[in-house]
Amino acid sequence: MLLALGPPLAGQDARARFSRHLGAVYAARTLSVIDAGVRQGLPRGLLIDKAMEGVAKGMPPEVVLAAVDTFAAELRNAASVVGPGAEPIALEKAADALRRGVGRELLTRLGRDRADFPLLVVSLEELLDAGVALGLAEDLVRYAVAEEFDSDAVLRLPASVKLLIRECGNGQPDSCWSQASIGECARVMPTRPCPTRTLAEAARSAAERFLLARSPPPAIRSAAG
Repeated sequence: MLLALGPPLAGQDARARFSRHLGAVYAARTLSVIDAGVRQGLPRGLLIDKAMEGVAKGMPPEVVLAAVDTFAAELRNAASVVGPGAEPIALEKAADALRRGVGRELLTRLGRDRADFPLLVVSLEELLDAGVALGLAEDLVRYAVAEEFDSDAVLRLPASVKLLIRECGNGQPDSCWSQASIGECARVMPTRPCPTRTLAEAARSAAERFLLARSPPPAIRSAAG
């Protein structure tokens, strides 16, 4: 049975830990889920990594099984967006993005048009982690792709948002957001049009979420359309 784990678990210690932690019944059921996913075109390595992640964290066998089963379903959903032949990293990042509510239309376009799809999703996730609303984060990435930003410029967008928040996030007037975003856009992509308005709105929305979470919340002006 453990031979089905293949090269990622070639070490005897890893095989023994997998079997010992899950027990014969749950090990067999988990491997069955993995094999079913592989038959559907899912990368075996990703599914095995998910199982071993649970084992390494000491999760109960039934939780490991459920996690692998859920992950396989997420990968199948991701494959419907980026295609079953996508690289494992692209498939995994698509699954991450869908889990966070990113639109299927945007992911389909990015997966079709950009070879650096995983990096675009990383940038999108960092924007969300910085507090940018989902719609504005999607707009920034969509604009960057439409204007043919290279991958380095797209990856700098989250840092630009954070910089604007540091410069203008403490109740500065609207002119601060406008001027700072123009200057930051010139730095990020000096030779192409840049989403100065959307960048400013994204940074302002993130700043509002951050500042309003404080007690007492400081005054900050809302977006000016």
